[in-house]
Amino acid sequence: MSNVTVFSDLQATYPAAEKSFCPSERYPEYRLERLSATPNRVYAAVRKTLEWAGLDREHFGTAAWNPLGQYVPPQSRVFVLCNFVLHRREAQNELAGQAMCTHGSVVRAVVDYLLIATGPEGRITIGNAPLQSANWDSVLRQTGTSAVLDFYREAQQPVGARDLRVTVSERDLLGRVVRSEQRGSSGVVAVDLGCRSLLDAVPARSLFRVMDYDPERTKSCHGNARHIYLMNREPLEADVVFSIPKLKTHEEVGLTCAIKGFVGAVAEKDCLAHHRKGAPACGGDEYPHDSLFMRSLSGFHDWVYRHPPDTLIRNAGVLVNRNLERVARKLGKIRGGAWYGNDTAWRMAVDLARILHFADQSGKMQDTMQRRHLALIDGIVAGEGNGPLAPRPAQCGTLVFGDNAVAVDLAAAYLMGFDAARIPILAQAAQPSDFALSDGLAALRQESVCFNGNPMPIAGLRPVLGRPFLPPKGWIGHVEAGGA
Repeated sequence: MSNVTVFSDLQATYPAAEKSFCPSERYPEYRLERLSATPNRVYAAVRKTLEWAGLDREHFGTAAWNPLGQYVPPQSRVFVLCNFVLHRREAQNELAGQAMCTHGSVVRAVVDYLLIATGPEGRITIGNAPLQSANWDSVLRQTGTSAVLDFYREAQQPVGARDLRVTVSERDLLGRVVRSEQRGSSGVVAVDLGCRSLLDAVPARSLFRVMDYDPERTKSCHGNARHIYLMNREPLEADVVFSIPKLKTHEEVGLTCAIKGFVGAVAEKDCLAHHRKGAPACGGDEYPHDSLFMRSLSGFHDWVYRHPPDTLIRNAGVLVNRNLERVARKLGKIRGGAWYGNDTAWRMAVDLARILHFADQSGKMQDTMQRRHLALIDGIVAGEGNGPLAPRPAQCGTLVFGDNAVAVDLAAAYLMGFDAARIPILAQAAQPSDFALSDGLAALRQESVCFNGNPMPIAGLRPVLGRPFLPPKGWIGHVEAGGA
């Protein structure tokens, strides 16, 4: 049985960063010095969520309370996997950025309780592998995570941060690469799932793609009975992975919470199969309907990104490609696998979830889980519409905690007003397999969840906004509970 707990209060908002997100009340278990002079509703919400989860109930209200202790032994190495997908762009305001990335106030509260569990001999690393073009320092600053790290540094706590990417690029406002950095690959672990990958079930003639990356590089990672994921070593070396994803929609898989968040542990993004080239009639899922225009646009995109970054032909091609994409959007075209018929991205994401659970430090898959996984979904400000990069902010005041990624995501789907059976990343992740992540969707629906202190079946959860989240454009009418 999973332990899933939901906190929901529309009045809960993110506190100001200048106080390093300290609690505003000296709780008995709080072991650090500084307090916030202004209310911190998020810290209180995380604490209440862990209380409602029934963790270390016998010590609650005392200095000995250690809610995460039953999952995180002393001296553990913990990797805190956030959603730091991209820095806030000039056209986005602060609220839009809050809908896109994990907020530092949630990170701070979670890490405080992890420090109680691990003790001084443990090690906690906060990290993610954002897009290649993401500015890591800007992401940390804009989310408030820099203030959290500064606080722990001053308090001499064993907490650090890690950008998990191997390749980092800088783009100008026109999308052209102006600088590219290739970091050492010593921290990369190649995990080949072979015929046990969910991608191996698709037709052998399929051409896997990921937007804005060299298609030949993606092709080299995937073929018949060969499906290689280039993971960063650090999460695989952790004893516990604690995910703090966003409550957010995703145009390729419907929603992005704990399961899709495992993409953030990949060191090289071009190994990730996001869609298959072409329309379904041609064996692909890149766009719904075949046409000469869409085939030409797809082919030109591939030609552009086969050229190395920082070259004149690549950057000139990017400008032309962007203008063609604008034309496609004005014509109402869906491309890049951004629709409900995407049969590839969910397979890749579930593959990664299985790797993070079952792969050992060397990347070899084992029959038993190799590390504990916990998750706390940050839905204080959630994202609806065209996530993950351009979500519309939704003030939800919601947190979802759990010790099973599939169960947590299932609860999130109900809270968003979505039908899990119509979201393959959930329905398929719950299926029995060699690397089972749960006992099946039907069983999970009947499991109990604690909602604001009250037990109920997960299937009893209702939309936290009083209505379904607005799905991404390509999912409208195909993901909402009770939809056509």
